[in-house]
Amino acid sequence: MRTLALAFSLSMLGSPALAAGSIQGTIKSANPAAAAPPHAVVKDASVCGKDAPNEAVLVGKKGGLSNVVVFLKDARFTGRAAPVANAALDQKQCRYFPHVQALTVGTPLALMNNDAILHNVHANDTGMTVFNVAMPIKGQKLPIPMRKAGLMKLQCDAGHTWMNGWIYVFDHPYFAVTDEAGAFTIKDVPPGDYTVELWHEPADGQGAGVRTTTKVKVPDGAPAHLDVAMKL
Repeated sequence: MRTLALAFSLSMLGSPALAAGSIQGTIKSANPAAAAPPHAVVKDASVCGKDAPNEAVLVGKKGGLSNVVVFLKDARFTGRAAPVANAALDQKQCRYFPHVQALTVGTPLALMNNDAILHNVHANDTGMTVFNVAMPIKGQKLPIPMRKAGLMKLQCDAGHTWMNGWIYVFDHPYFAVTDEAGAFTIKDVPPGDYTVELWHEPADGQGAGVRTTTKVKVPDGAPAHLDVAMKL
């Protein structure tokens, strides 16, 4: 009887759970990158400066491409992804900081204005307004919840036509944004085979950006490496 009970107990345990892994790598530009000319500042130069840097394409010394959103296109995720901690969008010297960020649905995004002039944050998803918040006071801080997944382009309608930025919102946690060296890490990915999608904003400022996909296999409890040259 003891032998039968032990066998039954072991059968109930089942196979050991697979440990999460990660996807790490570097995204580089496949195009020769010439420095884009700065944007002309046509209003509030005393705060904004004489010109504003063009952040559409930022390539590091070793070819790493900044501000690429890397994510699992076929993510298998149930439940609700945790909010991104300390998510914020600041307005300083008539620029949005960060220029590109990725968040989860439900994340409260703190909108801030550190300029002593009127700004607004107008977020558009394929031409439809998601939110539009006027911020006339320096030091203002307003929380805006991310209500749905999708890609939003940011603009300022207060005469600062060069101001732009992007927010990509996901209903799963498997995403990252490349840093100044083009590096990224997506953590806690269940083992398996995935399609990874890369998004980068349009180099000329027109349209919804450039996308490419690739495949990756995430092993049990170990990192998968993914290096891609992205053509813009």
